[in-house]
Amino acid sequence: MMKIKASNNLFSLRVLLALVIVLIEVVFINSLASAGIEFILSSVVVTIALLIQLRFGVRQTAGAPADLVVFIFSWLFLDWAPKVQLINMPQRLINTSTVTIDGVAWTNLVCALFMIAFTLFYAFLSKRAEDPPPPTDAAPVAAPAAAHQEFAAGAVGLALVVCVLVVGLAAPSAYASVENLGAATPATLVIKRFLLFLPTATLVILLQETVRSRRKLLFSRVCVLLLLLVLVLITENTYTEKRNAIGPVYIALLLVLFQNWFAIGSRRLLLLVGSMVVVFPAIAVFTHNHQQSLSNVSLNQFSDQIADHYFSINYDSWANIYTAVEVVKVHGMQWGHQLLGSVLFFVPSSIWSAKPLATGIFLADYLIANYSMWFTNLSAPLVAEGYLDFGPGGVVAYAGAMAWFVMFLNRQSLRRDALVAFPMATYASVFLMIILRGSLMIALGFAAAAFLSFCLAAALLSAKFGVRHRVAGRMGARPMVS
Repeated sequence: MMKIKASNNLFSLRVLLALVIVLIEVVFINSLASAGIEFILSSVVVTIALLIQLRFGVRQTAGAPADLVVFIFSWLFLDWAPKVQLINMPQRLINTSTVTIDGVAWTNLVCALFMIAFTLFYAFLSKRAEDPPPPTDAAPVAAPAAAHQEFAAGAVGLALVVCVLVVGLAAPSAYASVENLGAATPATLVIKRFLLFLPTATLVILLQETVRSRRKLLFSRVCVLLLLLVLVLITENTYTEKRNAIGPVYIALLLVLFQNWFAIGSRRLLLLVGSMVVVFPAIAVFTHNHQQSLSNVSLNQFSDQIADHYFSINYDSWANIYTAVEVVKVHGMQWGHQLLGSVLFFVPSSIWSAKPLATGIFLADYLIANYSMWFTNLSAPLVAEGYLDFGPGGVVAYAGAMAWFVMFLNRQSLRRDALVAFPMATYASVFLMIILRGSLMIALGFAAAAFLSFCLAAALLSAKFGVRHRVAGRMGARPMVS
């Protein structure tokens, strides 16, 4: 009965979102009907592709919210934002490019191709995962019962001490780099993305163990969790980090802490949509002004920030896909040059003199040379990465890779033999927004640093003092916090 109700709730939310998407398309067509038939038809194709993704590319039974994140990216960055921008600035894009009918039409078709390809790959992989394995003549072997892990008190203490030391030693330099406005260096990236992420990784893993254990919540465990939360607030806040860094942290904490409640797809979708449509734009009041305090902020500032957000460079993804299409038309494809640089992101430019620039910088240099762009801190969506390197085939291939990774995260989130699997899959699902928005080279560097932090946290919590195991047959269902 609960499953039927949850499915109905997700269906109702999908219908509501579909109506909003169609309404935006009607407003767009009404505003720019005179722009040309190619302009309008390509916009309709994007809307249809997005509706197909909403229907078939979002699964109620998905273990992780990764497919929701891909849909929200497609909706906000490839459909909503560009239409709002084109209605208000029909001659010039947010990244200073000049609007042409052919360019808009081709860019829309490329975005639609990514949505349709992702949806088809994801539906195919999901169907394969749900199909029962073929019968064999051999007698089935009973699967071993899941071993429920509980971290030893000494291991928890060790992890806590290391986190306190890391924050005490590394946090001052992170705050100083904000004050000095110095350029990011490999050393500062290691400090901020690896070492200072350790309290976050430790907290989400320990939360997972606490939620799953179903044991009585001891005062000592509450104190440990609260202290780790304080460390996370020190390292992940609007003063030291941008929204794309702190967003996945706090959304992942909510999804892990209330994992049973958020197991219903409609609730996860509401959380993610609310966070990315309302909360993220609003907190730009603080992330873009480090001297701003909550007491000095009015409701009008928040509402103005949300209203203006979709006209800012934060929503330049569609415009940069437009530029990528133009670069390929003028200079041809890169044939994997950008992909090679992204995969080998860890190789210093001092060793690899021909190492390609991050794709966002690559596109910005083109805009500086040919238009009136004045800085290089631009995004480069995964769609643009694929098109720059391999054209439409690259867009399809990257969509397939994304569908496979989403399925991988779904499988990892359902594992019961490793406490780190669900927290890491949850964080990675929300972090997908950064990968989708790009640049891929920078996103992979951040992802690798976070992955190493999770590995270090898991090692500290289990390897040093070991873990206790007990068989718990009831672990098949996701437990609630008592």
